[in-house]
Amino acid sequence: MPDTPEKLIVRGSVNIDEFFVVDHIVRSGETISSTDYSRRAGGKGANQAVAAAKAGAEVDFAGLVGNDGGWLRDTLGGYGVGTSLLGADETLPTGRAVIQLSSSTADNSIVLLPGANFSQISPLHDLTSAQLSTYSHILLQNEIPLQETKGALRRAKSAGLTTLFNPSPMPSRQALTEFEWQHLDWLVINEGEGADLLAALADPTATESSGGAAALLGALRRTALGSLTGIIMTRGADGVVSSLRDGSVVEVGPGKVVGGVKDTTGAGDCFTGYFATLLSTLPRSPDFALTPAKLRDVLAIASQAAAICVESPGAMESVPTLAAVKERMGDGWKEGMEWEALLR
Repeated sequence: MPDTPEKLIVRGSVNIDEFFVVDHIVRSGETISSTDYSRRAGGKGANQAVAAAKAGAEVDFAGLVGNDGGWLRDTLGGYGVGTSLLGADETLPTGRAVIQLSSSTADNSIVLLPGANFSQISPLHDLTSAQLSTYSHILLQNEIPLQETKGALRRAKSAGLTTLFNPSPMPSRQALTEFEWQHLDWLVINEGEGADLLAALADPTATESSGGAAALLGALRRTALGSLTGIIMTRGADGVVSSLRDGSVVEVGPGKVVGGVKDTTGAGDCFTGYFATLLSTLPRSPDFALTPAKLRDVLAIASQAAAICVESPGAMESVPTLAAVKERMGDGWKEGMEWEALLR
């Protein structure tokens, strides 16, 4: 594969996040009062693009705002995210996320309005194959129409990009069985999503997997996901477990949290953006083999970034810089690795 500058493109959602701080997540039929309210930029795609930028990546975000989201362009640009592919559909409102954040448990509950994220306009429509091939990696989630995601994956794979997909929220079982997994290199999921994937993709006559996260990954490898370069499964406070195509399983513990957990809203997006950035620094030549040891180092850094993220409220605001992650890791940081070039 020819050398390509390390540059990411994130095709995904951008939302206006409305946070309501509550004592507990509201139950069915219950009305409660909120003790605080704030409005911030969000959306899984935009959050992951910001995390990638804070990790040191050169990253462009491709998405759509509505008739009320012009300020989001400045917000993303302020974090170092390229916005030349951020379009607008003036006929629709910007996507919304209404987020309940429990002050007692730090748990959250989210209701989404797709808005312009589900516009018929495609921000990649006018991007030629030559322009797309100036990127090395593409990262997608599932807060835009699945057909748009599948089309972007197909085009990116054809253009020689490394492809990453974080299927959150999880598609339907039928959509998962019809998904074109052959265009995907890396899958990033959490443990619950892994169980949902297995239920959708496994042979219904097969014996149900038991034995924990590693066994779940092994079972996923026996489905249509077997050809993927890697499957990454986050486990919250239990760390991360991953599987490479050769069957190697890599487990990494959680990063160090200082001062307690304040807000878990953006932790997953922080991890995914960091992972994509660190992955982009590794050689893409055919003779390079990603070893379990190297993957373990990548996952340890991304996990530590996510751990720092939960110490502060917000999604974008709480993502640490790579320098802050290096400082927190101390002796756990491996000197001289490829990603040190991102420390600038």
